[in-house]
Amino acid sequence: MSRMHEAMLFSTVAGLSTGLGGLIVLFFRQDQVDLGVIAAMLGTAASAMITVSFVDLFWNVAIVIGLSHAVGCCCAGFAVVVAARRYGPNLMGNGGFNKAEESSDLRLRRLGIITAITLTCHNLPEGMAVALSTMGSTHLGLRMAFAIALHNIPEGLAIAGPLMMSRKTSRLSAIGLALASGLSEPVGALMTLIFFKHFITETAIDHALAFVGGVMIAVASLELIPEALRVDRPVHTATGCLLGTIVMGASLQYLAE
Repeated sequence: MSRMHEAMLFSTVAGLSTGLGGLIVLFFRQDQVDLGVIAAMLGTAASAMITVSFVDLFWNVAIVIGLSHAVGCCCAGFAVVVAARRYGPNLMGNGGFNKAEESSDLRLRRLGIITAITLTCHNLPEGMAVALSTMGSTHLGLRMAFAIALHNIPEGLAIAGPLMMSRKTSRLSAIGLALASGLSEPVGALMTLIFFKHFITETAIDHALAFVGGVMIAVASLELIPEALRVDRPVHTATGCLLGTIVMGASLQYLAE
């Protein structure tokens, strides 16, 4: 098997694990979801996103591109989310929109969609990184793909969970959106191998990952955590946060070894 085929295989397997995470929603009843489950899932999603952003940013990305560049890209990503929250409704002619008056079902559906978009942006440069790593070393590419696959599982749950719990989206659609988000990884790998292999570098990908890290931190802190606290199940929220941190930390530790 050529290195190019290996890169596509590794990135596809890593991406498919997002759909695997989405399959977890099959274990929950859509018509009657316990508030504790909602709080735990939102806490897991938030801590997973924050952990991967901070650890990848300050332990990996900053080493390559420098702390100032990493922080700048991260702050830019955070600012984009803040601006979108502040001005987005007005630009769409929806200035009267008030999230406080939005029903719980609609808030959860919106959270699922926002998370899907954010993680799709995160998975795209990850697929590029898998492709570049594999072209350099099959062993390195396989190890990176495996670590990414591990932390893609809770990411899939972070997308499908709120969508399914909103009762506005079917389980099949929720799982399908999680899978579609993960498949942006082989898309990123294919783009790198065919179009960008001569001028996409690890440094450019690191800048993109730092930017997306800021986006993920903003979504987790401004959307997911407030929604989890709104449910008023602090023990479940804390348990979910701990679980997300442990899973993401373990996968990132494996990647660093």
